[in-house]
Amino acid sequence: MTEAPGRAIIAGVIVCHCRVVNHRQIEAAALCGASSVRDIVTACGAGGACGGCRPAIAEILDATPTVLPQRSRSAVA
Repeated sequence: MTEAPGRAIIAGVIVCHCRVVNHRQIEAAALCGASSVRDIVTACGAGGACGGCRPAIAEILDATPTVLPQRSRSAVA
C-alpha cells in the first residue's frame, strides 16, 4: 500500500475509473519505464479522460521504481 498525507492507495484498487485502470496496471507501466503521468496515459490510458486520478498516478509513480533491474546473463542461460 502506498500512503501519502490524507490518502491511501491499495494495490489492485481502481485508480482511474474513466478507463478502469487499477494500481497494479499503473505500477506495471512504471516498472516498464513510464516515469510521468503523460507516460502512464500513453501506456495504459489512466489519467487520459477527466484527469481526476492524476494526483494518485503521481503518487504511485513516486513510490515505484521506473525500471526493473537487469537480469544477469547467467540467469538467462
